[in-house]
Amino acid sequence: MAYRKHKIKGAEKQGVKFLNTSQSVVLLEYFKLSRLYGLSFGLILSLLGCAILVQLLLIASNDNYLAVIFSSSTFYIIKSAGWQAFLSTFFSLLVGILSARALHRRGNQWFVKFVLSTSFIALVVPTTVAALGIVAVWGRSGFMNSIGLTGFSLFGLWMVILAHVFFNAPLVLRVAYSALKSQPSYFWKIASHNNLTEVEIFKVIEWPTLKSFLVPLASLIFLLCFTSFSIVLMLGGGPDVTTLEVSIYHAVRFSFDMQLAASLSILQILICSGLILISKPLNFSLTSPAPNSRNTIIRNDVESLFSRLTDFFCFLIFFMVILLPLVALFYRLDLSSGLILFGQNRFWNALYTSSKLAFFSSILSVMIAIVLIHSRFRLNQSGSRISIQFIDISVSFYLLMPAIVFATGCFILLRNHVNLFEHAFWLVLLANVLFSLPFILRILSPSLEQTLSQHDRLSLQLDIRGLKKFIFLTLPSINRELQLVLGISFAFSLGDLSVITLFGNKELETLPYFLYQLFGRYGASEADILGIFILVYIFVAYFIFGVILMSFEKIQRFCQTVVHNATNK
Repeated sequence: MAYRKHKIKGAEKQGVKFLNTSQSVVLLEYFKLSRLYGLSFGLILSLLGCAILVQLLLIASNDNYLAVIFSSSTFYIIKSAGWQAFLSTFFSLLVGILSARALHRRGNQWFVKFVLSTSFIALVVPTTVAALGIVAVWGRSGFMNSIGLTGFSLFGLWMVILAHVFFNAPLVLRVAYSALKSQPSYFWKIASHNNLTEVEIFKVIEWPTLKSFLVPLASLIFLLCFTSFSIVLMLGGGPDVTTLEVSIYHAVRFSFDMQLAASLSILQILICSGLILISKPLNFSLTSPAPNSRNTIIRNDVESLFSRLTDFFCFLIFFMVILLPLVALFYRLDLSSGLILFGQNRFWNALYTSSKLAFFSSILSVMIAIVLIHSRFRLNQSGSRISIQFIDISVSFYLLMPAIVFATGCFILLRNHVNLFEHAFWLVLLANVLFSLPFILRILSPSLEQTLSQHDRLSLQLDIRGLKKFIFLTLPSINRELQLVLGISFAFSLGDLSVITLFGNKELETLPYFLYQLFGRYGASEADILGIFILVYIFVAYFIFGVILMSFEKIQRFCQTVVHNATNK
């Protein structure tokens, strides 16, 4: 009894006041159980990651391990991937920052919403669909070539760079625009009062803000481009443009050289670890920042002819790189090819498999994220910082291990014990859950932790716990963020091409894998139809998630009424 009183007093020190002792004891036991779930899952993730890492080290640590690492072929791969990643990062930052400056300077409310919505679409478009759009605009038979404005070949370095700018420039724009928007309004009043030029405004006001996130953001984009797999595989055009992940895929799938694959995997993990350490300080959100009001921010650099022309040029480049590839897919749509595609059993089998993977992956990843956030919240209440760090490290470990490296490690670890091709579905599902989990935690944690802190006392007073508490109190408060993470997880799983390329076969074929095979057929218009179908499917699923979650608005209003009445009493 003395032990329980001590616990109750400890809980009260954390700011939790309870109605009576019995209710306090019940909630404390619930706290213990919540913490146990998170720590157990963190332990499972750690053991799985360590097992894969140890197996890769054992396979790679043969006599010629150093010869493989320091060979001329490995050096060429790193050099090719590094140069491609550098150019992709440079142009992504250039397009994104200049577009963000122009948006902050010119954008009214409706235009800001339009640009931010366009950037969000680019962030969730699958890589396979983006590759189709890039080819539709910049390829030999693309729109730009038809009007004589491109000298690009169908495949190669610049096609890969364009695809990477398509994905990364919108991220840069959202981060840079949020940073510019966060500046105090009196900065611009002072600039206007002193008649600062555009160059002086950039030097004194904008650059100090932009450079604060430039290095970590550039490191993150460089990491994403350096470890790129699907884009390089589809648009690289051969060994001249490659990455370590593509080389690992070829070593496993075609050469069956496990030692080479393991050696390159270890090297990839080491490089990713260094880049993540650099990019760790970056803090950004995928949610749309509120647009600026022209009544609160007045810039004196908006009327000059030079600024007008530069802003127009920035917006033109942004929409040519981001929006035009998506529009081009619909422009060259051939409905007769759709009839051919939809009449194939192969398409419907791939749709069924992808739907299962995307649905279960999104649900499982969000459920696991909620459990982990709940556990971290309880651990934070009890002051267990080490346990929180353990959970964070166990989840973040899979950022160091790209999907193709994870698949390779699982293949090496399990190939002598189970038939991986018979159980490939579960392996792909596991990979989708693990690699979407860090991003879901990042988006969902702030709102869910705030909700938990607000509803603890109310749930105890009303004797609402477990699933009932989640449905009636927690879910209505986080429905917007939940729709976002469900949509992102669904899009990630539906469009993923990395793991399935190792284990895909006639019995297990997804829509991206089917699209990749159609993409190799020159002039096959069925690929365009399938790409549009995948894109529309993602947004329809996102809309359905929103409709389901918005149905809890009535529950939310009911809960607000209950809270109000309980507070008054």
